[in-house]
Amino acid sequence: MTPAQRISIMKLWQRVCKDRSWKASDRDLRLKTFGDLVGRPLASTDDVGRVDECTKLMKGLEAMLGVSIQAAREADDTTINRARVLRYQIVNELIPCLELYISDVRAYMTEIMADKNRWWKIDRPAREIEITDLAATPIIRIDKLTGEPREFPSQLEQLQYTLAARLSAKRKEAGHTVHEMKIKAQVPCACAKCVGQPVHELEETPF
Repeated sequence: MTPAQRISIMKLWQRVCKDRSWKASDRDLRLKTFGDLVGRPLASTDDVGRVDECTKLMKGLEAMLGVSIQAAREADDTTINRARVLRYQIVNELIPCLELYISDVRAYMTEIMADKNRWWKIDRPAREIEITDLAATPIIRIDKLTGEPREFPSQLEQLQYTLAARLSAKRKEAGHTVHEMKIKAQVPCACAKCVGQPVHELEETPF
């Protein structure tokens, strides 16, 4: 959990305590409530995961305050926030880089999405598929050999993986380093040159 997330969560916790006449400094009560909201026991507030669990906790506290129906929905379904994160990464990190190598990225993405989600042609033939039509819910299929259910990456994750792989190939074909590509595309770069990370981390980037 980041310091900013911790501050936001503790502010919400204090509001919940005030609303319910609870003692905000009661550590056991806080950990039990937080654990119930994220769905597992917690030894401390810092045990809360940075993305999905943090979102689930914040939305759960908001729902306890009755501040929004959407908060209650997102408290029950963390894939809503996961979808938001994936779409942000695709639109703000992958697409600007792809635009360096592809003249019409929108058409390129539409072709990939249509190919990977052929159900769209049957269910929604009136318009082209868009990124907002894809979900972050894992895909469950029955294994033909074992008859057991198997979990596969969600529609948005599959799109992200495909775009990242194709971008990597096009970047290498153009002879660009990850740093050069991101600087040209004007997206944040986390390579060793930019943030002082160990050089080996440069090779771990997906694109």
